Amino acid sequence: MLDLTFTQITEWLGFVWWPFVRFSGFFLIVPFFGDTRVPVMVRILLPMIFSIMCAGIIDNVPSFNPFSIQAYVFAIYQFSFGFILGMVVLLFMNIFSIGGQAVSMQMGLAMAVMNDPSSGASVPITARIFNITAMLLFLSLDAHLIVLDIFVDSFRQWPFDTEYPFEGIKHVLAMFGWMFSSALIIAIPAMLTMMLSNVTFGFLGKIAPSLNIFTLGFPMTMLLGMIALMLSIFGVGDIFFDMVSEMRDHMNYVLSL
Repeated sequence: MLDLTFTQITEWLGFVWWPFVRFSGFFLIVPFFGDTRVPVMVRILLPMIFSIMCAGIIDNVPSFNPFSIQAYVFAIYQFSFGFILGMVVLLFMNIFSIGGQAVSMQMGLAMAVMNDPSSGASVPITARIFNITAMLLFLSLDAHLIVLDIFVDSFRQWPFDTEYPFEGIKHVLAMFGWMFSSALIIAIPAMLTMMLSNVTFGFLGKIAPSLNIFTLGFPMTMLLGMIALMLSIFGVGDIFFDMVSEMRDHMNYVLSL
């Protein structure tokens, strides 16, 4: 007859529950896995499956007592660990949304917005084009597997008894500068093209005041904007791999703090 004690049950639950909490914080915010278009049941099952798979490689796991207040505090503590790493990936994907918004403003399409199912907010149409392109490149390069591999490594570099990573939070906040600068690199071909077109139409308006610049300029601006958008999208593929490498380095650096 198998005789189980409450202590043994709480120890076994800890091997699954604590990785599940950390994975939940990660999958809540990371793109693709935490997309609102993914059914809620799937978003719950994913961290559960990964936590069961990782249960055998994790050492020094504390027991889980559901009747203890310390367990709930520790759950929030572990949830924030996954949230910090997920924020790195989210900032990486926001690079392309911000770049698309910058291109949209230069093209005069700031009012052409559509609903973003992943965030529930209204974003310019060009931002959605950039976002979808980046997501397809992200999956085609198996970058989601790289992200998961680094996150699994967090159980070794950030064990359950480690101190709270305040330095990691500071680095994530500093990454906002990297996000905006990278978005500018993506959008700068279109921005320069549209700036030159605006300067050209300004000279035309000065040289030939009889010309209706608004009637002539708007379709020409849209045409040049489409060409610039095409050039920007083609340029995304050239620098995407380098940005994925930078994201990987940022995640590893946060783990090393």
